Amino acid sequence: MIRLTPTEKQLIGQRAKNAGLKPSEWFRRAAKSARVFPRFTPEESGWFRMLSGMANNLNQLTHLAHVEGLPTLALKCQALIRQIEELLTKISSHDG
Repeated sequence: MIRLTPTEKQLIGQRAKNAGLKPSEWFRRAAKSARVFPRFTPEESGWFRMLSGMANNLNQLTHLAHVEGLPTLALKCQALIRQIEELLTKISSHDG
């Protein structure tokens, strides 16, 4: 048993009709060939939370740089950018 909205039911019914199939047969065939993408793992979700926090920190440092001048914050910005690059490298190499 599967629940569908009226719109989904109509869409599947129309596609089944166009294919010359009953809706149940169309749905079974579609389910067999469907490509499902998994959600993020807990580890990946943690990486994205870390990246979001780093982006927030970078935004705050950028604001301070405008107020106090960039030279005073250059080292902090460079260190944070390195951390972000390392995390992005880890995320992209895990995406295999």
